[in-house]
Amino acid sequence: MVNHTNSDIQPIVKRLLEEAWQVKENEKILIISDYPTSEDFANQSTELIEKMIERNLLAKSFYEIIRDLIPNEAELYYMKPTFEHYKNPADELLKNKIHSSDIVFSLTEYSLTDTPIVTDPLNEKKLRHISAPLIPAEVFYPGGPCDVDFLHMEKLTTKVFNFLQRAKSIEISDISGSNLSIEFNKPMDWIYECGFCTESGMFSNLPAGEVTLELPYNQTDCVVSGKLNIFPGWQEDLTRPLKLTIQNSRLVDSTGGGKVGAYIAELILKEDVQVTQIGIGTNPKAMNPFSPTVADKVIGMAHVRFSPDERVEHYYIPISRMKIDGKTYQRNEIFE
Repeated sequence: MVNHTNSDIQPIVKRLLEEAWQVKENEKILIISDYPTSEDFANQSTELIEKMIERNLLAKSFYEIIRDLIPNEAELYYMKPTFEHYKNPADELLKNKIHSSDIVFSLTEYSLTDTPIVTDPLNEKKLRHISAPLIPAEVFYPGGPCDVDFLHMEKLTTKVFNFLQRAKSIEISDISGSNLSIEFNKPMDWIYECGFCTESGMFSNLPAGEVTLELPYNQTDCVVSGKLNIFPGWQEDLTRPLKLTIQNSRLVDSTGGGKVGAYIAELILKEDVQVTQIGIGTNPKAMNPFSPTVADKVIGMAHVRFSPDERVEHYYIPISRMKIDGKTYQRNEIFE
């Protein structure tokens, strides 16, 4: 199960501490990981349990490496998972540990961003939080998406952000014939994530490298339309090519796609399925398009999220060209 040693990932941890997080003298670091309970062992899949345990061991490696690399106080804490049966743990010990820390690094299966026992002390003290839910352990191995030049990725990410933020119209195309059009009626703010978490109150996701546009329900500031041709394989039930049609920021038609396509076609009949996020990856070391956590960050990979859609998190298209305010850019002009 464990494919790394501490010496393998020590350079990656060192770069995170010094470059991405810029840990200061006397700052205390708390590392959190959620462990599978006996109930999880009985009811959850073997694959999920294995991934949680791999992450538990990775958290222990981080703790040991940090203690070797810097004189700062570090602490490792294992919490019960925030799954349905334990959604908001009454873990006062965890809350106290967060309160007494400066930087919190969470390597968990389930996101902690809607868990008050965690978020309340983080917000009260304006702590730095680096979050890594669902992250495969291998992203921290040499050559993985966390083994990246963060300064270079920041330059690339802000370049893409600047292209998009000033645009009034954007078209995204891929080699399969996908075409996604975004027309802005009013300015909307794109957000970007390039891995830095250097000051009080900052938040970062790992792996980093992404520019995203969040689209809440009933928004009228922009209109999304187009056709997406989705290759099989992004999700285990997506066994055939899937074609999606978007009109007025809504998913209106679905053909193909195997079980996923049948699910989407039925969902469209019952629900108002809207585009709620568009994202573009900017991490040159993110390579695995079949790991959802990593695929969002693959350089030049666009994703679309629909809501409600509980079966597939994101639908992916590899960008071949973009048209911004009528001017066409080839892939290399944007992402190099």
